[in-house]
Amino acid sequence: MSNPRLRIASAWCIALVACGGTVASPTPSTCPGSNALWVASDYTSSAVGALSVAGQVWATTGRVNLGADPALAVSNGRAFYVARDEDTIFALDARCGAPTQQWNVHQADHPGTSDPQDVGVASDGSLWIPLYEVPTLLVLSSDGAVVHTLDLSSYDTDGNPQAMGIAIVMTPAGEKAFVPLQRLNDLTYTSEQPSWMLRVDIATAKVEATIVLAGRNPFEMREEPETGVLWLADPGNFDDAVEPQAGVERFETATSTTALVAHEADLGGSVAEIAIEGACGAAIVADATAANGTSVVTFDSTSGAPIAPAAQSPLSTAGVGGGFDLEGSVWLDGTLFVGDRRRAANGYPVHALRASATCDLALQPDLIFLPQPPVAVRAPD
Repeated sequence: MSNPRLRIASAWCIALVACGGTVASPTPSTCPGSNALWVASDYTSSAVGALSVAGQVWATTGRVNLGADPALAVSNGRAFYVARDEDTIFALDARCGAPTQQWNVHQADHPGTSDPQDVGVASDGSLWIPLYEVPTLLVLSSDGAVVHTLDLSSYDTDGNPQAMGIAIVMTPAGEKAFVPLQRLNDLTYTSEQPSWMLRVDIATAKVEATIVLAGRNPFEMREEPETGVLWLADPGNFDDAVEPQAGVERFETATSTTALVAHEADLGGSVAEIAIEGACGAAIVADATAANGTSVVTFDSTSGAPIAPAAQSPLSTAGVGGGFDLEGSVWLDGTLFVGDRRRAANGYPVHALRASATCDLALQPDLIFLPQPPVAVRAPD
């Protein structure tokens, strides 16, 4: 599979229905003990809510049409549900995950979905939204009015550089937006050329630098708010797990320098997600088979040395069919939580893996079950 991001189903569903386990419908800010937000989808209908490490789950039920292809964005203390196939952004209550506002970002001159990917929040409250199927970085005011539309078509010879995310960071040179560009082949969605990072000045809304990334096809980006470091999952192509320009990349926003710190050949698969807790790096990697079986791997985030590669994974779906079954990961209180799209008796589990001082992960009994297959689990900044 060249790019599993392209998994948009054709049917939409307005009502969200619990599929098992104990799920409560939240009222904003009334979810005591919640630790993280989650998004789930079977790619025909979707759900969003909150969870606690103790096992309680809250889900938004029947309120809005959340579409079929969701993403979860967190930025500067705010959270957003991105309905990519609906071209809609929902602001979420940061404790419960209930939608509180919505904005449509469809570009009328594009025949299909504009495919918003992420939301970055600037210090003035403006929302910066990269579009994937349209070569545009859209900037909305805090009340939803279009402030800027940055044309990104010149950053790839085929006219669309596939902007897949955004992070807004206060650097020594001022507030900047960092936007990774996959720069894929538009016909095959394969990675055939270097990927780039755009640095955009927030005050002027101008691109001021283009940095060549060390890895190719940035698929996910996580920020360390306390350091401004950006971590990129660079799978290259998912049908090849030994590409030299693929793995885990560390981007320093203070200097706009970058390097691969862990290579996919050492980790044992193409990196789809990353989660960093101090020196303990964790990743979800996919093997190069047709099923793209997934595993949780760990590595030293300072040296990049593998701790437990895919062959020693404490949680793996490799060789059991399916494909990309492990999805959604977050560190909470020294424990890595990882979503599993395979249904259990009580719903879809979010596994807990307790980390030792040396970053050895031990699988704990399942306490958290979601009503639909997990897509993302994140703690608000």
